[in-house]
Amino acid sequence: MIRRLMAHRALKILCVAAACLGVAPAWAMQPGEYQIKAAYLLNFARYVEWPAQRLPAGAPLRLCVLGRDPFGEALSGLEGRQVNGHEVKPRVVDGVEMASDCHLVFITDSEERRVGLLLRGLAGRSVLTVSDIDGFAEAGGGIGLVVDERRVRFDINLTSVQREGLRASSQLLRHGRFVFGLRAP
Repeated sequence: MIRRLMAHRALKILCVAAACLGVAPAWAMQPGEYQIKAAYLLNFARYVEWPAQRLPAGAPLRLCVLGRDPFGEALSGLEGRQVNGHEVKPRVVDGVEMASDCHLVFITDSEERRVGLLLRGLAGRSVLTVSDIDGFAEAGGGIGLVVDERRVRFDINLTSVQREGLRASSQLLRHGRFVFGLRAP
């Protein structure tokens, strides 16, 4: 319970920090867009649960970038961080075969023309797919990052996430801009 509360508080802090970026003065030291997106990736990993056979206790969590790496140092800054007892191992991959070994795959905009092919290639492998390609979540990806009113936000395709055998926490769903596949009570 305490762990869940702390995780919820961390997500709130991240969202508030991202919201503040839209109103901070130009001279202020602000994290770059991809530093913020890297923080989102880390938090997505915190609020998504993989099947135990896919991500056993204590195993490293492989966070991958598929395509030209826009993250730079922000990605390497995630190396060794802990997420729910898993050490984060970020890396850049160049194809579906390498990406299928990953738990979370960020598909870059350099792969926009192949996004459908990539999603089909990763289907059924318990991979959380994330991208900032326009309409990614609507097109069947797991989580789509969007810049809305100069703030980074996200859309979730719950149907796609669940189809991969993943469980998104209610806290994550609550903070999504749009959640596709969520049934009204």
